[in-house]
Amino acid sequence: MKSKKMTLLLRLAQRARSKLLSTLFPYTSSPEVNDNDHQPTREKTSAEKAIPNEALVLASQLHGKTFHLPDLWKVFSDWPLAANRHAKRLEGLVDTMLERIITNERKLKALKQADFGRLISLWYPDAEWPELEMATAYSVWIFVWDDEVDAGDTDVSNDEERARAYYQKSLNTIHRLLGLDSIEHNQDEQTPEEDQSLDHNMALFSDVGRTMRSTTDRVQRERFFRELENFMVQVGVEHSYRMRGSIPTLDKYIEIRSGSVGCAPQIAITDAMLKVRLPESIMEGEAMKALWKETVVICFILNDIYSVQKEIAQGSLLNFVPVMYKNCSPEKQSLDTVTHGIEVALRESMKGFERAATSLSETSSYDAQVSEDVQSFIKWCRYFITGVLQWSLESRRYGMADCVNEDGSLGIVL
Repeated sequence: MKSKKMTLLLRLAQRARSKLLSTLFPYTSSPEVNDNDHQPTREKTSAEKAIPNEALVLASQLHGKTFHLPDLWKVFSDWPLAANRHAKRLEGLVDTMLERIITNERKLKALKQADFGRLISLWYPDAEWPELEMATAYSVWIFVWDDEVDAGDTDVSNDEERARAYYQKSLNTIHRLLGLDSIEHNQDEQTPEEDQSLDHNMALFSDVGRTMRSTTDRVQRERFFRELENFMVQVGVEHSYRMRGSIPTLDKYIEIRSGSVGCAPQIAITDAMLKVRLPESIMEGEAMKALWKETVVICFILNDIYSVQKEIAQGSLLNFVPVMYKNCSPEKQSLDTVTHGIEVALRESMKGFERAATSLSETSSYDAQVSEDVQSFIKWCRYFITGVLQWSLESRRYGMADCVNEDGSLGIVL
């Protein structure tokens, strides 16, 4: 146990040092993502040594403590949960896609064990196979893309300049693959040269772009791109905090995590998955924006609480549980306070979700077909949330099976 703690603290210290070097003594040129050159080492200055690392202190405070959580299925007991009839087929599709883009055997094994096929089956229980293929390509792509930044064992995850280059290159490629570039040639088809020039993971997004170009209009694709852009921006902000070893306020964290969790882009393809086209007055209306907001908040809270053990083990304290603990008042700072705060936050967000759903239903009541499509959209948001909940408890990615008590509550050792 002591060696595990030292490994964690060493990892955090290495990240903090890397950030300090790049911030206090920047080099004149930004490295490319695939540049393996190493900068010469030097002795740390007194300015570097003087900057406190909040993450190191927080990791030490939380190490070995048990985070208790009630059975959250009791909170969501009235919400639907179902699996797609193609669930088994999805498992094979996910494995094939992972084999296409992952060359590291250890990572490939871990990603296969995560059972993303199960998650996609829970997210889209009513979808047909063509739509599932696109959703799977996108979901596998974003999980792998995000892991490249979060894992802590890649060049991108340990160097902020490389990370920024990674984001920008990805966004440029996505913009082109979605057919949004202002260029002369026909964007409906990718040339063999363009396909071959893509990175392994971005080649998978090529499948997403091809389907989106043929099944959605430009306005839908622009909305999807904006959400992906915000996702990458907030991943970058989160990465900067992590590299500095600093912890944001709770409100700031919620702002960052609402983008970096990656749920909003998934919601942005919902109309394509449902094969509906809601009017822009509804898609850009306040009720729909509120529904998206609460869906995202609920999902990131669920994702954070079930992944907290994994993330701390990887040296990341940018998670709702540690951040809430850090921002507690000294006299109330405990994991029990965090548990209570999480329950309150979830229930408040669920109330906001229901208010938005009611408002959205009223807004669409003028037309029977629009009303039906809106109800399908709202129902999917519920599936999205319960899918995250169920999969997070089952998946070996987070190891929650070892933390579940007989009454459904959890005891997670940090």
